[in-house]
Amino acid sequence: MKKPIVWTVAGSDSGGGAGVQADIKVINLLGAHDCSVITALTAQNTIGTGRLEWVAPDMLSAQLEALKTDLPPAAVKLGMLGTAAAVEMVATFLKTSKSPFTVCDPVLISSSGAFLLEASAWKLLTEKLFPVVHLITPNIPEAEHLLGMEITTPADIEAAAQKALTTGVKEVLIKGGHGSHDMELSSDYWSDGKNHVWLSSPRLDTKHSHGTGCVLSSAIATARALGYGPLDSIIVAKAYLNQGLRQAPGLGSGFGPLAFNPWEKAAKDIPLVFQKAGEPGVRASLPSIGK
Repeated sequence: MKKPIVWTVAGSDSGGGAGVQADIKVINLLGAHDCSVITALTAQNTIGTGRLEWVAPDMLSAQLEALKTDLPPAAVKLGMLGTAAAVEMVATFLKTSKSPFTVCDPVLISSSGAFLLEASAWKLLTEKLFPVVHLITPNIPEAEHLLGMEITTPADIEAAAQKALTTGVKEVLIKGGHGSHDMELSSDYWSDGKNHVWLSSPRLDTKHSHGTGCVLSSAIATARALGYGPLDSIIVAKAYLNQGLRQAPGLGSGFGPLAFNPWEKAAKDIPLVFQKAGEPGVRASLPSIGK
């Protein structure tokens, strides 16, 4: 039985905790075959990023076309695109190629506060890229910048998700890890316009959380490629992310990477789900492929 193919279109992290390096490990560990399109080279470690160079547009195009002709994907994950030219190119490619499920982690700002997408490209995300992808996974600061609104409460998160859906994207998952309204739980909100759910997990006291957005989005893409349904793929990805945070090896002297291990399917890593913010929630059941 052939493994499904998952593409990651993202930047290289020389420290191995985020970007393409993290995506490749997640895709393989969850049971798919990875292909990568590199958008940027970085010189970074757990302390920070020292240098960044964007891949030339013609090289970005060549990578996409090479994979398209021989290794078509069952799912695609988009990470750091960086430039307006890259956003335009990827959006056009997805639109003309009729690509399968695509999740976009709209990388705008680094954990240190540096902007990783040039200003001229921000509007292109909402106007050209989002309408041709299936799911976006912004954190709260990214959602605020992209949607032009302040997000401080669970009601704000729900309103932001509905506003995001007006861009044409089919699903939105707003990650609540940056939220301050609940210091014990980290709660995310998913909606496809008709259905919605909150997913919560205990906040873990660790500074080794570099690459969480990359791990989550690549895990979602892989779960979809394996046959999980929309919400089930997010539950699987959240559980794998929680495992990685819980088992973080403490590498480096700064903000280290998560653990990249085979998925243990431990019950304690599976998120709680509930319909309304503030509800106690129930532990999600482990999804089955094909639901």
